[in-house]
Amino acid sequence: MLPPFRAYLGALRQFPFSVLQQPQHYFRRPGRDFTRRRSLYLERIVWLNITLLKTTLAVELDQFFDWLSTGETAVTKSALVQARQKLLPRFFSDFFQISVAAFYQYFKIRCWKGFRLWATDGSGFRLPREQELGESFGWHGNQHNLVPSVRMPLCFDLLNDLVSAIQFHTRNTAEIVVAMRCVSQIPQDILMVYDRGYASHIIPYLHQYFRSNCVIRLPLSFSNTVKLFVSSGKRQQIITETLQIKARRALVELGIKLYPGATITYRLIRIQLPNGETEILLTTLLDKKKYHWPHFGEIYRKRWGIESCFFVIKSYFQLTNFSAYTVNNCWQDIYSHFLLYNLQSALHRPLGESIRHINARRQHNYKPNRNVSAGLLKRFAVKICLRPITELQACLREYQRLILQTLEPERPGKNKERRRRILRGTERHNHEKNYRRAF
Repeated sequence: MLPPFRAYLGALRQFPFSVLQQPQHYFRRPGRDFTRRRSLYLERIVWLNITLLKTTLAVELDQFFDWLSTGETAVTKSALVQARQKLLPRFFSDFFQISVAAFYQYFKIRCWKGFRLWATDGSGFRLPREQELGESFGWHGNQHNLVPSVRMPLCFDLLNDLVSAIQFHTRNTAEIVVAMRCVSQIPQDILMVYDRGYASHIIPYLHQYFRSNCVIRLPLSFSNTVKLFVSSGKRQQIITETLQIKARRALVELGIKLYPGATITYRLIRIQLPNGETEILLTTLLDKKKYHWPHFGEIYRKRWGIESCFFVIKSYFQLTNFSAYTVNNCWQDIYSHFLLYNLQSALHRPLGESIRHINARRQHNYKPNRNVSAGLLKRFAVKICLRPITELQACLREYQRLILQTLEPERPGKNKERRRRILRGTERHNHEKNYRRAF
């Protein structure tokens, strides 16, 4: 086992123990909850939840205690429900932040010219039809019906396959508004990639103001400046123009002080697609010699990684298949999906060298199958994180052996035609034809 992964896993295993020292922040009844070591003590509750409870709770508990191999009898599902209520949602929120910070601390981070390459995008999902959930998460509906629903903008590290940040907001707030409010929190070593839904002058201005950088795809009809650039046939051009009234007003509302006639300087880049279509990218990276224009087409293509992440979370992990109907436990379910995703990415890291050797002997490059590895991780996470540390090495070897047996080929340059589909209420999970549920 590589030392970085041992350190990463140690940070995750340590967090539940550190929480016991500050119960007022994480327990519903500080001083009373988790003071005795029962069958479902804190660490067991945490890792049981992170393995995603997708079947009936009685079956999940029977499997869980069987994987522990301690000879104990499984507790009742009522005991599990009561134990979960003791933990506040903040526990899993902070645990997710720990999983991100530890990843960046212990692993060698892949970068592009010194930048961590992030993408941001949002997606929505429904929750169980309960009044309490609608009041907490928000409602979404039409003239016929209302359902509890929420949107989740993600920040996703494209080169390290990591969910780096999550926010949640109601359907009544536009994604671009949420993105504007978050630019001030983006580290300066981030190059953020946005799709056409975030096209504006406000976001690049904010990135420059807070000394970070971005790449945004613009519609060909975004502005007269873009139209002139398209018709000019140029590959790239640096533009300086005055901010429009709406942009100035939005920036002032965000607390940005502007001088009269404030301008923005950015760079437009033309990308020609294999099918003959033209894409226009806006970037705040103005140095043409250091950041060559052909690189930006590949950077934007990597943005598909966040779409794949959404597919894994919502389809393979079955995000909307909740194990509970209370606000507290639904929050636990939601954060557990992203914790499992990051743990899965960390477990794939030590396999990099073995996969390179395998690819050297094959016609195509192969990668871990996230659907299969997630199903296996449900069992192995319990052993890796709850069994004695002396058994850790053997558990990891077995898990890695199974992952290397189930690699799937990469599909570089895949350009599948996008087909929009209307999703009905019964269509909760979408699966590719050649994949089956692993949970």
